[in-house]
Amino acid sequence: MANHYIINIAKSRLPIYDPIEVGDPDLWIPTPDLERIFNEKLVGIDGLNVPIRTRSKLVKQHVCRALGYPVPKSFTKIQPRFFGQMFDTYAQKANNLQVWNEELSPSRRYVILRVDDTGVIRVSKSSTGKSWRNSTPRGP
Repeated sequence: MANHYIINIAKSRLPIYDPIEVGDPDLWIPTPDLERIFNEKLVGIDGLNVPIRTRSKLVKQHVCRALGYPVPKSFTKIQPRFFGQMFDTYAQKANNLQVWNEELSPSRRYVILRVDDTGVIRVSKSSTGKSWRNSTPRGP
């Protein structure tokens, strides 16, 4: 069950920036479990009908709580933002995602939280950069 990851992360008191070995049976959350956790713990959260930067910060705080991480006072600008779990979050009101100013990384995971027009999270999707790179249409 995915809850053991949350319990182990909370007990470890690791910040989101500390590296975790991919596949660590106690702390690394596999992508399907990550998506399941977010759909269970984040879908239905409201109060996100705010400016984009505020929404982004609120979502990152909710993600920390959902995974058992302590919420930092401020989020350091590193790539990916959730370095230990190798993922970035995107709280999207539209059905498109554009990653700006960086290449998609095959080893990075991307978590998209769909926020409706009233500011409520409705669904979570997770993917790796590898799967997106392989499905990204190329020009003519």
